[in-house]
Amino acid sequence: MSDIVKRIGYAMSLRTPQKEALSYLAAISENCDYRKAEKAAVEAIASERCENQNQIKVADEFDFPSFCYHMATGIGKTRLMGACIYYLYKTKGYKHFFILAPGNTIYEKLRKESNPSHPKYIFKGLEAEMGRPKVFDGENYTSYPARYVQGEIELEKTSEIQLFIFNIGKIFNSKTDTQFKFHKFHEDLGMSFADVLAQFDDLVICMDEAHRYYAPASMKAINYLKPILGLEFTATPKTTSNVIYSYDLARGAVEGYLKTPVVMGRSNMAGYSADDVEEMKIRDGLTLHEHRKAVLRQYCDEHGLEFVKSIVLVACKDTNHAKKIRELIDSDTFESGRYKGKVIEIHSKMRGEETEENVRRLLSIERNDNPAEIVLHVYKLKEGWDVNNLFTIIPLNAAKSDILAMQTIGRGLRLPFGQATGNEEIDTLDIVAHEHYRELVDEIKSSNIFRYRDLDKTTVEPTSAVDVSGAVDDSQISFFDQAVIDTGVKSFVSLNDPATQESLYVAYLKVYGSTAHKTSGYEDNSEQTSLFDKPTAPTDTQVSPVKKGVKQQKPPLSKEDFIKKTQNLAKAISVPKILVQTSSTVSFKPFDVKRMIVDFDVAAAKIERFDAVNRQLLASVDAQILEVDDAVNTLACMLLDSISELSYDNADFIMKLVLGYLVQIAGTEDEKRKIVRRYAISIVDDIRKQVYEHMERKTWETHIIQKDLILFRKFIRNVKKDGQVRFDKPFTDKSNIKKYLFTGYKKSYYPDNAFDSDSERLFSIILEEDPDVIKWIKPPLNQLGLFWQAGQQYNPDFLVETTTGKYMVEVKASNEVGSDEVIAKAKEGIKWCRFASTADPDKKQWEYRLITDDNICLGNSCKYTLGTARKISED
Repeated sequence: MSDIVKRIGYAMSLRTPQKEALSYLAAISENCDYRKAEKAAVEAIASERCENQNQIKVADEFDFPSFCYHMATGIGKTRLMGACIYYLYKTKGYKHFFILAPGNTIYEKLRKESNPSHPKYIFKGLEAEMGRPKVFDGENYTSYPARYVQGEIELEKTSEIQLFIFNIGKIFNSKTDTQFKFHKFHEDLGMSFADVLAQFDDLVICMDEAHRYYAPASMKAINYLKPILGLEFTATPKTTSNVIYSYDLARGAVEGYLKTPVVMGRSNMAGYSADDVEEMKIRDGLTLHEHRKAVLRQYCDEHGLEFVKSIVLVACKDTNHAKKIRELIDSDTFESGRYKGKVIEIHSKMRGEETEENVRRLLSIERNDNPAEIVLHVYKLKEGWDVNNLFTIIPLNAAKSDILAMQTIGRGLRLPFGQATGNEEIDTLDIVAHEHYRELVDEIKSSNIFRYRDLDKTTVEPTSAVDVSGAVDDSQISFFDQAVIDTGVKSFVSLNDPATQESLYVAYLKVYGSTAHKTSGYEDNSEQTSLFDKPTAPTDTQVSPVKKGVKQQKPPLSKEDFIKKTQNLAKAISVPKILVQTSSTVSFKPFDVKRMIVDFDVAAAKIERFDAVNRQLLASVDAQILEVDDAVNTLACMLLDSISELSYDNADFIMKLVLGYLVQIAGTEDEKRKIVRRYAISIVDDIRKQVYEHMERKTWETHIIQKDLILFRKFIRNVKKDGQVRFDKPFTDKSNIKKYLFTGYKKSYYPDNAFDSDSERLFSIILEEDPDVIKWIKPPLNQLGLFWQAGQQYNPDFLVETTTGKYMVEVKASNEVGSDEVIAKAKEGIKWCRFASTADPDKKQWEYRLITDDNICLGNSCKYTLGTARKISED
């Protein structure tokens, strides 16, 4: 992979398949000049350097070489297009790029993404490198700065990229099979805009959804522009003869760039009417949808992410069918009116304001202020509707082949967070296919793309997301948190002191008043507002109208209520928020540098003259040998650049090495300047190796107390119906323990707790029953702030305080304690405890304990159980 491809990949944060695709264009482009070379010659070079070394052959109707990228939907074809454009601009100097869209939806999308302020900007990451390209499209192309002067066209000379974004319908009218405005003479331009484009000797055409342009009329319109190169981007190529790189759905799913499609269904469908099957599919699909909503809400809460809502696509067979399905789902009686106002219907027979409104809602459907969750479309949505949060497709009365068609499932393959999460319920796309289920299973059993689930054997159990708060609920915790910081409280134990409670309440009122002044209202994020909701009249309790989406300012807690919450908070473990940092220093031991290169050839080159008629060598003269101005300075600067650990502070060390090396080279100063010009890279490499052999690096860890006290916030758990049970009651459904919430705890920060294993549940009972245990907490995900590797937090199972100490506790199955990940997390936990002990306001020692499930038995004390912990070395 060339350096320029690596640099583009780094700057644009390209995915591996995007970088690989770009590297094949680079391999071809490095060996040909598209301006001058014949099409056949370019294709021959491409054949040798494409991914599979195919015989590259473009359809005869194209007059120019055109290469196709066969890329699965969701991999990022538009970003790849941007990378290709910049590569050709940077390496070839091409400045004119014609981007062709198949329809209005993609055309509008590409226009928006050519704006640097757009989150999906086509050149994102390259802004500093290339400036802002000039963009001309179907709306403004007549303003292009070209003038017809004395019989010749004068084009603007520019050093910037120019993009020409057009819909195929804007350069060719397929209905009448005639050319129109794009090809008509414009007085301002002095010719048609198509003729203006045809003047460029560096025009490259990029064809999005390229399979749509292989009709003779489209090819004729494209050929008229006389591009020197075509780049095609599609998930469904019309032909494979010109594919230079392919990245299919199977690889995308396996490598974590796409969702894995899962066909779901029931096998016992005989006897049901078509309407019954249809309703069953809708209800099952929406059951899956509700379950995934709860999963997403929990995942986003645990990882501090903005909520991603789930969307359902229902494919209908015709417009009457779509209307019937909408009337069913969008009614007061269906699921008690749960989906009323949450359905979008899109099809060709819609007209006027209804179409505009539904299209607007469709394009903003990812946003949380858009209430729509279900999209009804006749048969399928075509290219251009790109969303990351489509999780369920319900094809109604579709043929088996249509269900598996890439166009059908392609709309839902994009991952909501840009990469696989490891959570199977988030990383998959469900396709509900009841009446064809068994046929499909037989067909895809050996597929490495699809999976399947049988709803006869495994039902999706309804769950509900339950919020669990500690001593202070989330609507107040930020005020408490800031008040604790402002008053300098370092231990929750001190919250029992009346004087501390008094000063804390004063700080709380100050924080509350400051926040109210900034927001002019109290935002309640528990209720989702919508752009499509109608404004309601003020209620009797409202003093004055308030802004939409913002509730009337609630009064602060009374002093009595505040003290009660403070006293509850006093029962919490005092846990600091600690950032552990690794620091290092590098030192260079003095040494005598040695010249390891045996010899430097400084023989002069000759300029020879050869008589081609008489076939004899004429007189030859010595060629000038290049040299550097200053051999010492040249080598010193290059050495400084090549060793990142060196800085200008090491100037004396660098100079000593360079001078010591040059002394060992025989010859005059003039000869050494010539040697350095020719061998500088080798000399610097020789010295650098020796420097690293004599370099010492010392590493140590420091810690920063980011917060003296953590006020743990609420957590969300998806709980099955009747899944809230007393912690001290017998429990048998151990395989499904993650679907339960255990209640009634007295010593825990949270009155209710959720567990990933029954061993954790049993340990919680030990903590509750042991009189030596004062309090404990099962910290929610990603709130402790302890990292075990870059970007990944470690969430230990328990934090425990006893009468004599404090503990960070991890519970693991005995066959897991030796894994690299468990050991790595344990080592970070040990470091955290060591630092926490030095800062603990209660003067207690923190210790880390890794205990196995076979040592957790009811009746044993906490001290005994912790005493069975596996020993982990911090080194």
